[in-house]
Amino acid sequence: MSSPEDMDDLEEEKQEPSDGRPVVRHVVKDLNTAVKMKRVQAQAEAEARKAEAQTELARVKADERRRKQELDAEVAKIRLGMSAGEKARAHIAVAGPFYLLLLVSGFLIMLATGSIPEDQVSVASALLTLLVTMIGANLRSIISENGHDEEKPVKKKGRKDGES
Repeated sequence: MSSPEDMDDLEEEKQEPSDGRPVVRHVVKDLNTAVKMKRVQAQAEAEARKAEAQTELARVKADERRRKQELDAEVAKIRLGMSAGEKARAHIAVAGPFYLLLLVSGFLIMLATGSIPEDQVSVASALLTLLVTMIGANLRSIISENGHDEEKPVKKKGRKDGES
C-alpha cells in the first residue's frame, strides 16, 4: 500500500490543449523521480519521431515505386504503338554506328593479318563500301525524317509569257 506521503510526491493536473487531446502534467516533489519521468518522456518522444520518420520514408519510397511503374507502363505503351518500320529505324539509329565500326575495323584487321587473299581485296572493299554507304544512307534518312536535316532550298517557278 502506498502511504499518504507518497501521494504527496506525485500530483497530476489535467489540461486541454488546442488540439483536443488531454495533457497530463505531473508535479513531482522528488528530484530523482522527476529526472526519471523526463527521461522516459524523452525516450517516448524520440521513438514517436523515429516512427514518424520511418512512415515518411515508406511513403516516399512508395511514391517512387509508383512513379517508376507509371514510367515503365508509358514506355511499354509507346513500344506497343510502334510499327515494324519505326522499330527498324530506331534499331538502325541506335546500332548503326556500331555496325559501321564493326565492319570497318574487321576489314582493317583482316587486311593487316592477311586473312583476305590479295586477289579478293578489291571485292571485299567494294562490298564494304556498299554496306557502309547503305547504312549511312539509312542513318541520313532517319535523321531527315525526324526533322533534324537542313532546310532544302525552294525552287522558284519561272514566269509565264503573259505575266509581267
